[in-house]
Amino acid sequence: MTKQFHLQISDRDIEILSCLDHAPFTPSQLFSFSQTFTRPFGNPQNLRRRLRELKRVGLVQSYQYAIANNGRAPSYFKLTRTGFKVLFGHHSALPKRRYFESISDSHHHHTHCLSEFIVALQLACSRNDFALKKMTRENSVCIETKPFRLFPDCTFQISVGKKQFNYVVELDNGTERIRSARDVESIERKIRGYEAFQSQFGPSDAERFIVLFVTTRSQQRLDHMLDAVDDLTLNSQRTNFLGTSLEAFRKADNPFAENIWLDHNGRKRPLIRLNSIRSKNSQSLLTPTLQLC
Repeated sequence: MTKQFHLQISDRDIEILSCLDHAPFTPSQLFSFSQTFTRPFGNPQNLRRRLRELKRVGLVQSYQYAIANNGRAPSYFKLTRTGFKVLFGHHSALPKRRYFESISDSHHHHTHCLSEFIVALQLACSRNDFALKKMTRENSVCIETKPFRLFPDCTFQISVGKKQFNYVVELDNGTERIRSARDVESIERKIRGYEAFQSQFGPSDAERFIVLFVTTRSQQRLDHMLDAVDDLTLNSQRTNFLGTSLEAFRKADNPFAENIWLDHNGRKRPLIRLNSIRSKNSQSLLTPTLQLC
């Protein structure tokens, strides 16, 4: 007979499981993320011990990254089906199988960088008293306007007072071609798709969002991407895209209000102009025009 293990699930355990619903995280990333918990972990070893306990009772599972980190390949954690049911309820519908499976080697760098972005985003919101809402995981939202179907790396909403700001993230690792005359995956195709989708909304429409290109490679790569935006934009007076590097985002104390973002005209600007926020309500990004997949 299989021996049964029992573990009392705490509120902090639920916060760990909630984190892993957003993305796979290494223990180091989870420790940083935990500083926003109601009861943060005091040191990394306590977190690692708790992860071992959660893994022992089958709520989380771990795999090995094929990337170097401090001289060795780190582990990353994901929810199990049992962990997902504990978090969302026994009768909740399970995500697709790949949600629980190991990540293919070719996506390790991308996934690790996306998790770094999410941690930095959460910490920045906590540090600057911004509410982070409507966070969605990679490929869980489909933005469709024929003939384009786009699956962002994540979406989120920032709430400052009574004002909401909606964002879609495209993390770029330099693997996709920027321009392509063919109907294939490229930065150009993404720009055309987002432009077509955004063109149906007015400049003050609550359903509008900003697409954030976050690069992990060179500044030159970002410049070329924004040059493509400049060439393909349908309305040069409207800003639908902004870009920065992952390194700049992580280093900024307030990556929303600091001038670390470039627009399609090459101008540096903040993501949110705090002195221009008006106290009025706005709707969420995730409206019926966006389909949850």
